[in-house]
Amino acid sequence: MRPLPAVLLLSALALPLLPLRGHDAAGKLVYDFETPADAAVWTNLALAGTKEPPVRVELSPGHVTSGKHSLKLTFAGGTWPTVTTTAVSQDWLAAKTFRADVTVGRPCVIGFTLLQEKSRRGDGWDPAISRWTTTAFLKAGKNEVVASLLQPNDYAVHPKWGKVERFEAFVYSPHAGESVHIDNVRITQEKLPPKPKQEFSIRGTGWTVSAVGSSEACRELGKNLAHLWNRPEPKTVEQVEAEFRARYEETKNRYPKARLAVLRDGEPGYDPARPEAAYAGWTDAYWNSHGPDTAFAERARNRGTSASHEVFMRHRSPLMRVDLAAIPAGANVVAAQLVVVRTSDKVLDDHDPGRRPNMWVIEPCNRPWVETEVNAFQYAKDQFWKDIGGFTRAGDPDPDFLPTFLAFGPGRPGKVNTWDFTQAVRFWTDGKTANHGFMLHGDAGDYMTAHTREASNVKDRPAVLVIYVPN
Repeated sequence: MRPLPAVLLLSALALPLLPLRGHDAAGKLVYDFETPADAAVWTNLALAGTKEPPVRVELSPGHVTSGKHSLKLTFAGGTWPTVTTTAVSQDWLAAKTFRADVTVGRPCVIGFTLLQEKSRRGDGWDPAISRWTTTAFLKAGKNEVVASLLQPNDYAVHPKWGKVERFEAFVYSPHAGESVHIDNVRITQEKLPPKPKQEFSIRGTGWTVSAVGSSEACRELGKNLAHLWNRPEPKTVEQVEAEFRARYEETKNRYPKARLAVLRDGEPGYDPARPEAAYAGWTDAYWNSHGPDTAFAERARNRGTSASHEVFMRHRSPLMRVDLAAIPAGANVVAAQLVVVRTSDKVLDDHDPGRRPNMWVIEPCNRPWVETEVNAFQYAKDQFWKDIGGFTRAGDPDPDFLPTFLAFGPGRPGKVNTWDFTQAVRFWTDGKTANHGFMLHGDAGDYMTAHTREASNVKDRPAVLVIYVPN
């Protein structure tokens, strides 16, 4: 049996919480790929019930960032092809940060996983928190993957899960024949700084909210407006539409040329020139970016054809898009209403919109997502978000989601939720901003399972009602 290289030896005497025994003062080099033995300890991961195309593992003189060789992984396609090694160091348990240099030929997603004695594979919360994974969105060329090893609530990496047993690397949906080079894998004692805050504007107001991300911004907005909350009364779709039509009749007194458009899939009434034509301009798709990173298989699932979906916090909410081509460019948008129908009027006690203040927001997307392909990693096939779920990063001049809320307001008890959507329709019909839809998400004060555009009953489908005056 070929002996393991010294840098990879598993020390039986290592105590989990001793200081790192180092390569240098900055940390410990755990994989450096300098000899044939360094590549030989890596094999393809084979799991019961799954089969991925084999990954070719070899040393390479190309794309080296430490020493004279890198580890070259060449893929033959697949979804989650993974290479694995049991040559590990117990020093992982004393470290705070993971770093690795990775060179790729195109934008892609790579992941690294560490498993301990009590770690479990598979979906579900308990397995997910028993192992450590980081997934990283890479640009073409050299990248440094940096991730915290410090996990909340004693999740892995932690001594309670036992000795470190295995380390793995994978690429999401690689192309056949493409290669990835990995080098200079190290762990350090440094603690990563907190993420900087981003300023979110509230469309139609002079307000701004400063927060790390849009989910936190939604909660902050909810706190700021909680003193204005009054318990709303339940309404039916028919009541909502009757009230809006009454508003339309009032508007015609001032604007005789005003028109009413009902934008709901399968329902006529959106085009005055073709009153019998049924609208067919909605798209919607649910995807889950709930942490931790170990939930990468769930994050890659697409539910663009489901008849209902969960609507909750930002990491568990759908994308929606309503085609506004029926609203003439430059039209005066007098009023608009978004209507979303729950599948049930039953609510959870701790997420009851009729009992306490809550907040929902509309966050505009900046990418042309595809309904049957979008997930937490990509907005279309091989077109990747910049961060998981399109998280908006402070200072990004071209973010996946724009740092603004186009609509906001509390949820309503009963089956029907409505929000003033006037600013959103104006935003997308002013000729300045492409309409790539929006995410509807909340501050956790409300929770719903809602009908999608695929719902069998037309009136259950989401809708936007618009009163506008053509130029």
